[in-house]
Amino acid sequence: MTFVSSPADSRELARTWRSVLGRLELEVGPHTFQTWLRDTRPLAFDGATLVAEAPSPFKCAWLNERLALVVRRAASAILAADVEVRFVPPGAAQAPGEPRPAEGGPKLVGAVNCSLTFDRYVESQGNRLALACCRALLADERPMSPLVLWGANGVGKSHLLHALGCAARAKGWSVACLSGEEFATRYLGALRRQEVDAFQEELRTVRLFLLDDLQDLEGKRATLEELVRTIDAVEREGGSVAVATERHPRDLALPQRLASRLTAGVVVEVQPPGPGEQRGIVLRLAAELRASLPAWCIDRIASARVLSVRELQGAVHAAVALDRAGMLEPGRLDAELARIVVRTSGAPDPQAVLERVAAAFAVRLEELRGRSRRSPLADARAVAAALLRRQGLGYTAIGRALGGRDAATVKEVAARGDRLLEERPELALRLAG
Repeated sequence: MTFVSSPADSRELARTWRSVLGRLELEVGPHTFQTWLRDTRPLAFDGATLVAEAPSPFKCAWLNERLALVVRRAASAILAADVEVRFVPPGAAQAPGEPRPAEGGPKLVGAVNCSLTFDRYVESQGNRLALACCRALLADERPMSPLVLWGANGVGKSHLLHALGCAARAKGWSVACLSGEEFATRYLGALRRQEVDAFQEELRTVRLFLLDDLQDLEGKRATLEELVRTIDAVEREGGSVAVATERHPRDLALPQRLASRLTAGVVVEVQPPGPGEQRGIVLRLAAELRASLPAWCIDRIASARVLSVRELQGAVHAAVALDRAGMLEPGRLDAELARIVVRTSGAPDPQAVLERVAAAFAVRLEELRGRSRRSPLADARAVAAALLRRQGLGYTAIGRALGGRDAATVKEVAARGDRLLEERPELALRLAG
């Protein structure tokens, strides 16, 4: 395997991989993408095989076994050539100009994606305060902590957390960067193995503690109690904490002590770009990919009623992929936009979504909330869960809206709904209210 040989080659490979990921996000759905693909990064390409790094050996094996064909198809479409894609675990290969962390360097618990930097963050009026607060968390001698970033799915909260982690590592800080689900899994595993002391020592001694998707911990009381003790311990030792969540802490089912702890810090809403800002963002995203999209295409994407920068990125990536394949025309672009964009406005409205889905599938609202799994109820329920997730509702809240289902079940159902919407763009268009 021949690695990229210069910084310019490395930048080109990174741009190519972002295009591949953009296409994959459309094909596999947001849940699969977030879980398995979001934190991958390209290492090498010799013209025939593209090597990418996955954040853990487990994810590496899963990607090579379960998603190899889908990833290869996406990469081949972007590169306009038949290529193989192989995932490797961290440290298996190292690109030139990217030195390994020195032995005894700053501790890292979890994973930080350093392709998500502050410089690459798409700034807009709705996220400017959040960006400034993140920079201040690193620069101030006595930062306001904890910092809570809240907002709908896809507005850039995770990007800011990873940018924080990457910048902190560059300053020599020890960092923990975990999702809510990862925190819970590690904690419960430590309980089973009777290694809670080691778990606490690992997390409570970092300089910067980052937690994503706090809403996924709703209802897990013991884990939430451990979380608040972790936050207290980190700050007691002079460290800082940043948390991302899809809803304001006061609107989450949290223990009073944790809710008070978080709201006593800096709580900042991260909002999507306004309609007047979308065109500039689309042009910037296209420029990053070195793509020259026609004016009608730019106008079409910029005028779409999107909920997040992530949706704009998905639309631009889709347009670039179609353009490079010689297939860019209004009908195809509209179909791709229908897969990405859920046209809603204001706060999430579960009742309105359920009514729209019930009408589309010709079922009654009470059936949608019921327990029957007969077709088309199961499909309708899955689509409703996917739409509510895209609106920013957590799995626990979606479960309540769907008649009291647990978060784990809703997670699987929503993933299936995403696949249904991707397979049936005409349904996505009909449900776009």
